[in-house]
Amino acid sequence: MSTSRPTRRDFLKSSMVFGAGALVAGPMARLVPATRSAPQMRFGLVTYLWGRDWDLPTVIANCERTGVLGVELRTEHAHGVESNLTAAQRREVKKRFDDSPVIFLGPGTNFAFHHADESRLKKDIEGAKEYIKLSADCGGSGVKVKPNDLPKNVPQEKTIEQIGKSLNELGRFGADYGQRIRLEVHGSCSPLPIIKKIMAVADHPNVAVCWNCNGQDLDGEGLAYNFNLVKDRFGDTVHVRELSIGDYPYQQLMNLFVAMDYKGWILLEARTEPADRVAALAEQREVFEKMVAKAKASGGSSAKGGVKIDEADNKLRVEINGQLFTEYNYQDVPRPFFYPVIGPTGAPVTRNWPMKDVDPNEAKDHPHHKSLWFTHGSINGQDFWAEGAKSGKVVHDKFLKVSSGPETGEIVSTNKYVAQDGTLVCTDTRTHKFYSAADGKIMDFEITFHASNGQVVLGDTKEGSMAIRLAPTMRLKGKVGQGHIVNSEGQTEGTTWGKRAAWCDYYGPVEGQVVGVAIFDHPSNPKHPTWWHVRDYGLFAANPFGVHDFERKPAGAGDITIPAGESLTFKYRFYFHKGDEKEGKVAEHYKEYAATK
Repeated sequence: MSTSRPTRRDFLKSSMVFGAGALVAGPMARLVPATRSAPQMRFGLVTYLWGRDWDLPTVIANCERTGVLGVELRTEHAHGVESNLTAAQRREVKKRFDDSPVIFLGPGTNFAFHHADESRLKKDIEGAKEYIKLSADCGGSGVKVKPNDLPKNVPQEKTIEQIGKSLNELGRFGADYGQRIRLEVHGSCSPLPIIKKIMAVADHPNVAVCWNCNGQDLDGEGLAYNFNLVKDRFGDTVHVRELSIGDYPYQQLMNLFVAMDYKGWILLEARTEPADRVAALAEQREVFEKMVAKAKASGGSSAKGGVKIDEADNKLRVEINGQLFTEYNYQDVPRPFFYPVIGPTGAPVTRNWPMKDVDPNEAKDHPHHKSLWFTHGSINGQDFWAEGAKSGKVVHDKFLKVSSGPETGEIVSTNKYVAQDGTLVCTDTRTHKFYSAADGKIMDFEITFHASNGQVVLGDTKEGSMAIRLAPTMRLKGKVGQGHIVNSEGQTEGTTWGKRAAWCDYYGPVEGQVVGVAIFDHPSNPKHPTWWHVRDYGLFAANPFGVHDFERKPAGAGDITIPAGESLTFKYRFYFHKGDEKEGKVAEHYKEYAATK
């Protein structure tokens, strides 16, 4: 094997993209023989905890015996591969790995960059640089570091920026030695939205995320959502605990990695103390291989099918985990809408009428309230909310994208706003994304209005806009209504109408179980936080326009004008959950949504 070191330019060229299809082109591919390059993700070992008292020959021998052919050497263990090794000792370490099928992936250090003490921060940065040089000398491909904490007496954003800048410094330094910087998701920085913020600062292509299988991975919208927050920055190592122990959804994790065609190392960082660690290591490799085989057999999808979108009877049928979630009705209708909408318990959460007349308890009012939809009551003076003789129509134009996936499905379409006299008023582009959360279902809605045919005025009226008409038992009033309303400001029931809030939640019993529908207003939206056109009879809508009706201000005070040729975007999230707003953790879910771009 050549001992020449790759140039910084070569290394950066190979490190520009992490994740699917890219890892085999990284430093590992250059620093080991071609026969040892990774054609697919493989199973390896972090010497913590099972290898902590093995010297280096024993580490290599036990990895060979178990077919575990990649190892990250945690510092301060019995292997003795530390930054104080002489040049001759480093050559000896490198030779041991060169003579073995086991690949030295690099040191796993505890250097962290959250320290408020500048001298401590500098010490850890300089210490990490010494291990970068050690890894290069010993034939490794990178160094693991930690973020690590968020000191309470320091603004969080300041710490995040400091961590990110420190990683960039190490990324530049490591590139000169052909060494990747692997940021282990660790400490109080473990929530993935925080890691995403750190990586937004640490934008050097030589800095990558080392997924660490923490409990926080399951917070909020669940594993898939958090995985997707950072998957574009994955490097070539992942840390897992024992795959056959505990409640962490390792099969789902393997599904996600297979779906993205991940080609890095899944490294066991054990927590238990088995009597025979070598036998246990071999067993864990076998469990890993079975999980990967199962994931490949299912195409990387979840065990029940992920999110699947198919054409059915001139509609798009959306299934989550093999069960109907909703159907997108877009042909020969006054405007596109979703019906039915199936909640987290398997029961529908929207009114059936006027699509179906099957429930005597459903009010037969407002025929334009069709399940779940978006439109507005005044666009250049034309009513697109109602369905009267003078109303305009929102006409489906075409689909730009319809995609299914192991964790996410997406529909992207364009639509035309046609006035009653046939005039084209404007157009829009809509993106719907569907997710399965650990504790509910999620639909993201993004709409961009295009002033494609001249100036567009989205007029001041309460009749709009991002709307849902709920099942009769979820209503506040009515012969079967047992529902409740609460918003982010703590206002409840009828007092929520016409008030501004970042989110609003409408919940009540459906078929004997309490479920809720929360609508989130994205912070980037015009006039955030929006007003809410939320009624006691089940109409529930976010409306950023109706200032005249909501606040008794002069007519037109809520108008929003889009100049000719320009565009304007609104973003919302529907969160379908079990229980009330507290059980459904609506505020926590909103906080995570608000952090997205």
